Amino acid sequence: LVDGAESMLPKLPWPAAFEKDTFLRPDFTSLDVLTFAGSGVPAGINIPNYDEIRQSEGFKNVSLGNVISASYGGKRDNTFVNETDNQLLKKHKGPSFEVQVGLHELLGHGSGKLFYEGNYPADLINPLTGEKVACYYKTGETYDSVFTTLGSSYEECRAECVGLHLCMEPDIMQIFGHSGEEAEDIKYVNWLSMVHAGVKGLEMFSPASMEWKQAHSQARYVIMQVMLEAGEGFLKVEKVEGKDGKPDLLITMDRSKLETVGVPAISKFLQKLNIYKSTADIKAAKEMYDAYSKVSSEGAAPWLLWRDIVIARKQPRAILVQGNVKIAEENLSLTQYDPSPEGMVQSWIDRFPDMSELDAMMVELNKKEELHWS
Repeated sequence: LVDGAESMLPKLPWPAAFEKDTFLRPDFTSLDVLTFAGSGVPAGINIPNYDEIRQSEGFKNVSLGNVISASYGGKRDNTFVNETDNQLLKKHKGPSFEVQVGLHELLGHGSGKLFYEGNYPADLINPLTGEKVACYYKTGETYDSVFTTLGSSYEECRAECVGLHLCMEPDIMQIFGHSGEEAEDIKYVNWLSMVHAGVKGLEMFSPASMEWKQAHSQARYVIMQVMLEAGEGFLKVEKVEGKDGKPDLLITMDRSKLETVGVPAISKFLQKLNIYKSTADIKAAKEMYDAYSKVSSEGAAPWLLWRDIVIARKQPRAILVQGNVKIAEENLSLTQYDPSPEGMVQSWIDRFPDMSELDAMMVELNKKEELHWS
């Protein structure tokens, strides 16, 4: 994917002048992780987060391969979809997510140029206005300083749209080893998964403050709203009665209209996302993004009320349990555990069989940190 990046970037929906003069090839590594210290385990990491460094120096990308297979193994049923789509998601969610993560991280975050005075043609035309480019980053400004609190979710949304846009290219799908009917199913599942994540993302919206609490969740909700706005029966989300007799939601995507309705809508939206970012047009960007981010209790789709259904249908988070390694007679062995509370407890018991040793470690750590708490 990295090797072919220069031929893939022109497929994105903006003129060449809005792309970096030279694609800075990322340092890419795919890892299987034994442990990851944190409240959640990402499937991919793109560093640094400072866009000005990505623009001039480049970036590094790490894909955590076994996180994808562990988190998207296709064992559990999927909420808010019919049985046919449920089976497709269970079968292809892992492979489709691998495609999306690769495109999102490598070509999503790695694409697009920031305009500073003098680094773009003076007569360059903004394709959205038909007039000369009038906005740019002033000396000392960065993407983060201009887009501030909007910046993180906005950039995640742009990268997600790059993934949706480029996954429709047959040659790109072949890089991931997919062709024919399988590739068509994976494309559909990738788009359907984005909408599914947009609905589930309502979990991360706070009705109390009327604010989004997570950048990726907001981005996927915004993308879902763009697809719904496309109309022509491409995407529907409606309130229904579930099999248990309780309120439920049903996502219906017409895959026959993916190329004719879905792709043009996302491509047009992606072009706006990138050009507003390139030209530092925070006013237009915020107006557009806030409109799509709105969660209202009114209208044909009262998302604020439907959020209660999403919360009621919330599934337990997948448990990722840390394995243990042992060396016996110069041979390394890996012990893995059931993804359950019992498995997690057993993992800790096996890791620290001598509790006094663990207590001593904790006391020592506490001594080192005491000065920060006094």
